[in-house]
Amino acid sequence: MRIVREIKINNGNKYLNFEAIVSIIRNFFALEDIYNVKILLDIKEKGEIPATIILGYILLNISEVRTLTLILDGNNDLELVAKNVEALLASYINEDNILNNINIYNTYGMVINNKLNDNKVIVQNKPDKAFNKFIGRSNKILDILNLATKSAKSSATVLIRGESGTGKELIAEGIHNASERKKGPFIRVNCAAIPENLIESELFGHEKGSFTGAIKRKLGKFELSNDGTIFLDEIGEMDKNTQAKILRVLQYKEFQRVGGEETIKVDVRVIAATHRNLEEMVKSGEFREDLYYRLNVIPILIPSLKDRSEDIPLLVNHFINKFQKSGEYKQFSKDVMNIFMSYSWKGNVRELENVIERILALNEGDVINIKEIPSYIKEETQKENKSNIKIFTENNFIGASKNEVLNMIQDLDEVLPMKTYEKMIIEKALRKYGSFNAAGKILGLNHKTIAAKAKEFGIEKTVNWRRK
Repeated sequence: MRIVREIKINNGNKYLNFEAIVSIIRNFFALEDIYNVKILLDIKEKGEIPATIILGYILLNISEVRTLTLILDGNNDLELVAKNVEALLASYINEDNILNNINIYNTYGMVINNKLNDNKVIVQNKPDKAFNKFIGRSNKILDILNLATKSAKSSATVLIRGESGTGKELIAEGIHNASERKKGPFIRVNCAAIPENLIESELFGHEKGSFTGAIKRKLGKFELSNDGTIFLDEIGEMDKNTQAKILRVLQYKEFQRVGGEETIKVDVRVIAATHRNLEEMVKSGEFREDLYYRLNVIPILIPSLKDRSEDIPLLVNHFINKFQKSGEYKQFSKDVMNIFMSYSWKGNVRELENVIERILALNEGDVINIKEIPSYIKEETQKENKSNIKIFTENNFIGASKNEVLNMIQDLDEVLPMKTYEKMIIEKALRKYGSFNAAGKILGLNHKTIAAKAKEFGIEKTVNWRRK
């Protein structure tokens, strides 16, 4: 059963005190009848706060949720509050019982309906709960999770592509946990971390005495993965000799331990991952073409964090809950979130997690401001902003239509001095209407004023004294 509720705050006073807020929310949601729910009021002082910023966020019967937050934005930024709630809701959209309609009412009748317009689509195509560790509800990620959910229904080999830190292992683990093999082992192998002279033994095991130091038989990762899944991370780093043996396992489901003669049969699903361009490696001879096609049965490409920046608020909220200390209720300011949204995140989600953990460990305040952000992040975003600045110039303003000018204003990143715009507007009017009188009537200025302005700006010669 899906729960749809609203909080309607219509108090005659401009402000509600702390106790009134708690009372309203408790009475409305009948919290004594709801278990596994915590409501935390993010208020620095138990004083009066604007009624316009009251927001309810309730999740029902979700035992694994550690912290549920009632967001109160001290700057009356209703838009930011709505975005935060949407992020929180989306982070738990997989749950069956969830509040999916939140309304904020202020004393003047303003309302924000945060209904998650795509909610029905998300519910109909919601990913398997096995992928809950992978945080993201952008369209790109939903498509990927949908594909991964479908792939879990078969034993076909999956090749997961993506930059480092995008979450390839989480997708692999989710596929395993959503499959019929979930009761079997999920074995991770980082091919890049194993020396070339040891990787064969690591994957396929060895017999006692097969090489110096082999004092007893060792079972390899493939053997340990029987009836389960083996995840070969960074498979692009594997040498060609080992590639050939991996190919044999994929083709015949069998292998031999190093130094052994026994052929061992296994039932293992292989999921591989890499950040490298395997197609180019095939062309250069670094990677076997036959193995590439064996691995690339179901390809999954995970976008970089920069390419799914709409998921950043979700991830920030997730990592805040992960790293904040018990009793702490941290939040990031709007300016910080804007910086996070525009930063490139070359290390992807792993870098974001690292940054948030560092900030929370070093910051004692409740609200994280720009000064707490690492300098390299601020420097990059400042350079990016400067390179993308849009300003009006006389050339692109003069001759533009009214709608074009309005569009330019909406797209404006840098505000110029008022006199600059004044000059542009007066010059446009003089060019079009040809005289001080005609231009003045359009602009609501008398002949004397517009003539003085034209002289001040050095554009009096624009007048041709007759209307064209």
